[in-house]
Amino acid sequence: MDHTRAAGGAEIALRRIASRAKTWNPIIAVPKGAAGIENDAFNEGISGGAKIEEIGPRQMFGASNASIVGLARFGAGVVGQAFALRFSASFRDAAVVHANTSRSGLYGALACVGTRKPLVVHLRDMVDEPSLGRIGLLLFRRLVLPRANAIIGNSRSTMESAVKWSGKGAVVTVIPSPAGIDARMSQSLINDRVESIAMVARIDPWKGQRLLIEAFADVFKGTKVRLRLAGAPAFGHGEFYEELKCLVTKLGIEGNVDFLGHVSNVKEVIAAADICVQASIRPEPLGQNVLQYLAAGKPTIVANEGGPTEWVYHDKNGLHFIARDRESLASVMRQLSSDTRLRRRLARGTQQFQLVPTDSEVTQRHGVLFHAIGKYNRLTGNSENVIPDLTFDERYGIPRWTIT
Repeated sequence: MDHTRAAGGAEIALRRIASRAKTWNPIIAVPKGAAGIENDAFNEGISGGAKIEEIGPRQMFGASNASIVGLARFGAGVVGQAFALRFSASFRDAAVVHANTSRSGLYGALACVGTRKPLVVHLRDMVDEPSLGRIGLLLFRRLVLPRANAIIGNSRSTMESAVKWSGKGAVVTVIPSPAGIDARMSQSLINDRVESIAMVARIDPWKGQRLLIEAFADVFKGTKVRLRLAGAPAFGHGEFYEELKCLVTKLGIEGNVDFLGHVSNVKEVIAAADICVQASIRPEPLGQNVLQYLAAGKPTIVANEGGPTEWVYHDKNGLHFIARDRESLASVMRQLSSDTRLRRRLARGTQQFQLVPTDSEVTQRHGVLFHAIGKYNRLTGNSENVIPDLTFDERYGIPRWTIT
């Protein structure tokens, strides 16, 4: 289940998993009225025969910051969606119900009330108020997490924000999102001079485009170095996009900054970059962009908090800067852009530390979990969320039974 067809990171990840599913038959359920939007994640269908079904009423964006009237409409939409799901043929026939986003977790938890359907909740956002809103956070902690038979976090940081509210015996595991990686690359070519810095992220105030633009201006104003921002405004952030363009003009770097909008093939943008950046101004669960940077062998800069630090080790395969600190980000960009030997050493490090899994490997891990949850539920009719024979490599780590 998903709450939208808009091509956000969660929806792109879902499409990649469903396209590679070989041992189960996925049906993707989205609310009615979601089709025909700009940047539709599923507009070209899904290879491999997965079905897409529109079920339930159209959903509104921005509920986490809505007025009382908006929250009432949001609540009515959630209940309506859960009701429609519960009585759909797809729900009736499903062996496992998988909620791909936090909001769809609400639909799933309500739809599963009074049933023995195993519910798998996917955490792609931090379980906190900035991500979910006050009401959304309360509902997620009280309703969704206690009902989940299994919880997938895209990073340990994400899981840590949620696990204390999980139900007794719930299976918890960390599986990174598929990042569009078909095969691991050999080391990339590192140029002697830095000509391009890139960020791949939707245009959103918390993704850090403003911070990056300001720090970039501090270091590269008056040079020929370009900043390329790949990503379109989503979820009502068109006004912020216009603010960024005005900021670029105000800082006098309009000749250095490219707003690329939605990019279908981000690999080309990353391949052309000399340095790649993640600069979110609140803890990032784990953006696919960071995995894509590392998989491409690029010198990478990330904020020193959240999921990205689980993959980018400071001074080994990338550099950290102090989160939300313009001066720190500028200093790290200045250091990395002026030191070719450092960039080459960090690029080598991307092939030596925490190799990024391919999409097929990520899909396999999901499949093993779905089969284990579904099979155990069918054999026992168990409603205590317990699968007794699973062992784990480490706390919140990828379980041994996903590794072949």
